[in-house]
Amino acid sequence: MALSNIEKQQAKLEKLNEKIKQEKKKIDQRLGHDIIKYANLDYSNLDQGTLKELAGKIVTYLNEDSIANSNSSVSNQSNEQGNEFNQLQG
Repeated sequence: MALSNIEKQQAKLEKLNEKIKQEKKKIDQRLGHDIIKYANLDYSNLDQGTLKELAGKIVTYLNEDSIANSNSSVSNQSNEQGNEFNQLQG
């Protein structure tokens, strides 16, 4: 009896994993399509090397932006803590 329940749960898990995989594929396709569309890129000029170069540039930009936002967040937290300390002192 327990084995049957485990097999059913495993089947559900496999089905869910397949659904997740399909959703990720849809997102990948939409993201790629939107990048090409908004950047006004010509499909005929997009060979594998160009795609990898563009992907690298996008990743670099996102990483730099993420670091900048992270540093800004740390700076803001530091300023807030300093303000709180000053208020306690004053």
